Amino acid sequence: MLLLLKGAAAATVAWCLASWLLPVTVTAFAPFTALLALQSTVYRSLWDSAQYLGAMAIGTAVAAGFGTTVGVHVWTLAVLVFLAILVARADLLGGQRSQVPVVALFAFVGGGGRIEYIGHLVTSAVIGVCCGLAAHLVIAPSPHTDRARGRVADLSGRTRELLHDLARGAAGEIPVEDLGRDWPHRCEELAAQAARTRGELEQAWENTRLNPRRPWSSAQASLLRCHETVGTVERIGTYLRSIARALAYERQALASPGPAGSSAPVGSSGPTGSSEASASEDFLVSYGELLRDVASALECLDPPHGPEDPGRLRRHVEDAGRRYDEATDRARVSHLDRPRQWPVHGTVLVEAKRVLEEITYLADRAEETRH
Repeated sequence: MLLLLKGAAAATVAWCLASWLLPVTVTAFAPFTALLALQSTVYRSLWDSAQYLGAMAIGTAVAAGFGTTVGVHVWTLAVLVFLAILVARADLLGGQRSQVPVVALFAFVGGGGRIEYIGHLVTSAVIGVCCGLAAHLVIAPSPHTDRARGRVADLSGRTRELLHDLARGAAGEIPVEDLGRDWPHRCEELAAQAARTRGELEQAWENTRLNPRRPWSSAQASLLRCHETVGTVERIGTYLRSIARALAYERQALASPGPAGSSAPVGSSGPTGSSEASASEDFLVSYGELLRDVASALECLDPPHGPEDPGRLRRHVEDAGRRYDEATDRARVSHLDRPRQWPVHGTVLVEAKRVLEEITYLADRAEETRH
């Protein structure tokens, strides 16, 4: 609402000044450029204004070159438009490059490329830019970070929920038919939410650049922690997707005895089938405890705010490390002879180690920030 009010005020003031100082043929450019200069952030407003003025300089120069030499004709208009569009293909002017042919056409067709008309046109645009920037600088947008921090905290919470559900799935507390259907979808949703959160963080970060309102340093430090958290969650989401696939395969194999699932029926009375099933069940239960400890460490970390009790966080990380060692030792001494059993167990252990390393890194960074 504040941006809308500033836009209306800037456009009105720009039109009044242009109507007072300039001919009526160019007054429309003042409110137009005022609205163009008034973007969501101070940095974006300054950058877009500079690019637009650059596009106007190029477009009016082309129009003046044709108008003062060969005059206004059908063929000169065609050549002028061709050259202006060719120049606009360059990336130097960013999003405002399309304004080059527009300004060239206005200056050439509306004023015949005359220097006097072009001078008035440029003056009208400068008035609009000044009014738009003045409105933005007088009441600059506050560099709030609460919304971004809330988004990151919600993203971290969904990651913890997924870790807990994976732990329940590893322990056999979730029906087998739900494993392969629900988990991949949730991992994709987590990645999409992380991408949206990163976009909001980038906009919030841009709002801190060249912003005359304080505090800069505290807002930027908070957003840096948010960026680190989102990057960590994105990587953790990739690891969890791999864990989900492997756990779903392993649970479905245990629930579907026979040649397709194992070298001997898992539910049979033979020693091979029963020992394989027992080894897998013991490993999965131990692995579920590991995931629960990892989720507890992430909850205690409380990103992006940081842990209130670093000692408690460190204990959770150490407990998760011990659980990982126990699961690794259990897999090492078990007789895992069923096809693909070692690759599955190795995959979930490697990915869990990566998740733990990511959380340990965030914990170390949080402690460094506190000191």
